[in-house]
Amino acid sequence: MNAAMQRRPRQIAGIYRPPVTNRPPPPPPRPGPLAQLFRTANTIRAHLEHTVLRDEGMTWTTYDVLVLICARRVIDTRTTAVEIGIAKATLTNTVGLLVDRGLVRRNLHEHDRRRVVLRPTPEGVDLARRIQGRVDAEQTRLLATAGISSGDGLARALRQLATTSRAHKALTNQPGAGR
Repeated sequence: MNAAMQRRPRQIAGIYRPPVTNRPPPPPPRPGPLAQLFRTANTIRAHLEHTVLRDEGMTWTTYDVLVLICARRVIDTRTTAVEIGIAKATLTNTVGLLVDRGLVRRNLHEHDRRRVVLRPTPEGVDLARRIQGRVDAEQTRLLATAGISSGDGLARALRQLATTSRAHKALTNQPGAGR
C-alpha cells in the first residue's frame, strides 16, 4: 500500500467512515467573557432604544452625546468623540441633529478658532434629565431581573476595564514601544 492510499478515509459501500481515535472531540469554541459583554451591551442598547429613546426621537448615540455635553456643560468635539468612542464624522452628524432640534449649541473655541466647543441648551438639559430618569428606571429593572441589586459594582468594574485598556493603549502607542 502506498502513502496516498493510507491517508484517504476508508469507504465501505459508499459510506464515509472516519478513522477511529481514542481522543474525544475538542469542545466547540465558546465566546470569551468580553465577547459576551459586547453582545449583551448591544442587546441592552437596542432594547433601550426601542423602549425609551424612540419615543423622544433619539438613538443611543444622540442620547449618549447629549448626556455627555450636559454633564460637562462645555466640551470640545475631539474630546466628545474620544470619550464616547465614535468617529469624528459620526459626531459631526449627531451634533448636527442635536443642533437642529435646539438641544445643543455649537461655537468656536474662544482662544483656538480651529476648535469647536459644544454647550447644552436649557431644552437639551431638560430632555437629558427626563430621558435619564427613564433610562435609569429601565436599567434598574433589567439589573434586578438579572439578580443584580445595584449597578454600582458593575459600573465600577467596567470603568476599571476601560481605564486599564486606555493605559495599555497609551503605553503601546508611545514611540519606540515594542508591539
